[in-house]
Amino acid sequence: MSLHRSILFVAVLSVAAVPCSALAEEGQPAPENAASESEVETPQFRMTYPVRDSASGQTFTEQAPSTSGPVEATTVGEAETSDLALPELGETAFGVEQPAPAPPPSEPQVITEAAAEAAFETVGTAGSETEEVDAGGRFDSGGIEFRYSFTVQQGYNSNVTYATDNEVESLYTDIGGGVDLVLGGSRLDIIFGFDLGAAYYYNNSQLQNGGIYPNGALNLDVDYAVTERLDLSFNSNTILSSQPSFTIVGASDTFFGNYVISNNSFDVSYRWLPKLETITGFDTLFFYYTEPLGDDFSRVDQTFDQQFLYLWKPSTSIVYEYRFSTSTYWEVENYDSVGNFLLLGFNHTLNPRSVLNFRAGAEQRVSQVPVTGGTSTYLGPFGQLELNYSLRPQTVVALNARYGTTAASQAGYTQDQQFLSGLTLQHAFGRRLSGSLFFNYQNNFYDQPDGVVPDYTTEVFNTGLNLTFAVNQIWSVNVGGSLTGLYSSNENLRGNYNQNVLFIGTVFNF
Repeated sequence: MSLHRSILFVAVLSVAAVPCSALAEEGQPAPENAASESEVETPQFRMTYPVRDSASGQTFTEQAPSTSGPVEATTVGEAETSDLALPELGETAFGVEQPAPAPPPSEPQVITEAAAEAAFETVGTAGSETEEVDAGGRFDSGGIEFRYSFTVQQGYNSNVTYATDNEVESLYTDIGGGVDLVLGGSRLDIIFGFDLGAAYYYNNSQLQNGGIYPNGALNLDVDYAVTERLDLSFNSNTILSSQPSFTIVGASDTFFGNYVISNNSFDVSYRWLPKLETITGFDTLFFYYTEPLGDDFSRVDQTFDQQFLYLWKPSTSIVYEYRFSTSTYWEVENYDSVGNFLLLGFNHTLNPRSVLNFRAGAEQRVSQVPVTGGTSTYLGPFGQLELNYSLRPQTVVALNARYGTTAASQAGYTQDQQFLSGLTLQHAFGRRLSGSLFFNYQNNFYDQPDGVVPDYTTEVFNTGLNLTFAVNQIWSVNVGGSLTGLYSSNENLRGNYNQNVLFIGTVFNF
C-alpha cells in the first residue's frame, strides 16, 4: 500500500469513529438527508515545522481546508505538540505557550498585500499580536549555487600612506575577481566566498613594491544542526589589505604596509530547557603585518566565551556572559595581556528582519609594561551594542558600538581604552539604483598603567558614500568616495593626517 493511501486509510478510520449525532447542534436531531458517518468531513492533514525566528521557538500547524469551514491555522506551544509530528531539524527554538486561538470566522478572510505588510512590520513591537510564520527552515535552499564576479576600478587617493607630512597622492587602478558558493541542505548550510585583486598606484616613486598593493578576502560560514537541541557553527573571515580598517576591533588606524587579519570562531549552542539555552564559543583573531613598519605588532588575540540565555519574552532573551581573553605578541616582549569580562545584556528581535543585541559590565585586564618589564592591572566598564534594523526591504540600518580595551599597536603601550562606533545606511532607490552611506568613529585613550610614557588621545573619523547602478542583470557601475582624518592630542607621539579617496568602477556578476 502506498504512503498516500495509508494516510488516507488511517484518516478515514479516525473520522468514522465519530458518531453522527455529535455533528448535529445540541438538542436538534440530525437531518434526514445526513451523509453517512464516513462522508461527514474530509480528513484533515496537519504539518508542523519550526518558525524561522529563533527567539520565539514556536511551531506552526497548517491544516488543509475542509468541506465544513475555512482554513484554520493555530500557533501552539511546545507543551501542546506532543501529538503532532516533530519539526524538521534546524534552528534551535524555545517553546512558548500561547493563548488559545479565536474560533474561525464564518466566512473566509481575504488578506491584502498592504495588510500583510503592516502585520509583518509589527512583529516584536509593543502592540504586536502575531509572530512570523515561515514554511521553510533555516536550511531550505537546497543544491549548490555558484556566483562569479570581476571588478575594475579607477580612483584617486590624496594620501596613500596616511602620512602626517610629505603625503603621496596618486591615481590608481584596482582590478579583482571572486567566486561565491552557497551549499544548502536539510541540516547543513555552507557559504563560501573568495576575492583577490591588486591596486596599482601610478605615482610610485616613494611607495613600496613599485606601488602595487594586493587585496583580498576569504570568508567561510558553516552551520550544522546536529539535533533539534544542538547546533554547531564555524565562521572564518580573513582579509588581505594595505589600507587601515576602522571597523575591526584591535586593527591599526595608520599605514603599516601589507597585512593579514583573520578572525575564526567556533560556537556550540544547546537548548537545555524550553526557555534556557547556552552558547559556548572560542575565537582567534590573528594580526600579521608583512612589512617592517608593523612587524613588531603581529599578534594573536584569543577569547573563550560562555553565554547563558533565558527566554524572558517571545522576542527577548536575557543574557549572562563571561569572557576570558589573551593577547600574545610574536616579535616583541613585555606586550602580552590577559582579560576577564562579566557582562549582562539581552538579545531582542524588533521584527523578523531586525535584531538588537546589548551587553554591559566590567572588564579586568592584566598587562605587561613594555618599559619596566612589570605588570599592571586595569579595571573599568565594558559595553557593546549591535543593531541591524530593516525599515523596509529597500532600507537597512546597521549600528555597532563598543567601549573597552584593545591592543595599542603603539611602541611603549599595550593598552588602548577605545570607543569604537560604526553606522551604515543602505537604500534601494528602485530596481536599478542603490546606495550606501557609512560613518565610523574612534576615540582612543592611550593610558599605560605604571608606565613612564605619557597619556594621550586620538580621534579618528571615516565617512563615505557609494552608489551602484545596475545596467542589466550582469553589469553594474559604481561610484563613490571617502574622507578620513586622525587628530592627536600629542603630535610629537602621533601626528595628524587626512585622506580623500574618489573612485568609479564597474562590476560584472555571472
